[in-house]
Amino acid sequence: MAKKNFAREDVLDKVITLFWQNGYAATSIQQITKATGLKPGSLYYEFESKEGLFQAALARYATFSIEAIHLSMANASSVNNAIKQMLNTLIEQSKSCDYCGCFLIKTQLELASQGNQLYQFASAQLTKIEHIYLDYLSEYYPQIQAKAYAAQLMTVIFGIRIYGYQAESATTQINTISALLPWLATLSKDDNS
Repeated sequence: MAKKNFAREDVLDKVITLFWQNGYAATSIQQITKATGLKPGSLYYEFESKEGLFQAALARYATFSIEAIHLSMANASSVNNAIKQMLNTLIEQSKSCDYCGCFLIKTQLELASQGNQLYQFASAQLTKIEHIYLDYLSEYYPQIQAKAYAAQLMTVIFGIRIYGYQAESATTQINTISALLPWLATLSKDDNS
């Protein structure tokens, strides 16, 4: 057997952008081989199929997203402040000329009518993210309230990720967040301001 001369993570990093921009269906094997510099046989040997490659890319993206949540929570003075900072970051990202939204949400939208394994995987990752928010919010709010807040937060994140494609939408998004998530303005246990 020939020795593998590529790093799986490098391949995934290259295809995340490609799949993220084009979607699953619109990304061809030719585009993938061009982006990665690998031959189809190497890709199929490592990932078994285009679907396997896409799912591995989704998993890597989800891991990065989850790590970013934990990092934001660790570096903020409170959960509410961390959430505010994350939402502001999402809005800032939406101002970019090459804005792509969220890879997981875009996948869910693209594949919703099919309900296939990739759709289910993306949905499961988004549910996992919601549970992470729930865990953090549960430290400061009663469980029922934290669950409602986590669902509200995910709804707002979905909205930002989709509405962000509208030109000049940042101010509208900021005002909408304030209206839809008034609890973010309340003081948390760690707030001293």
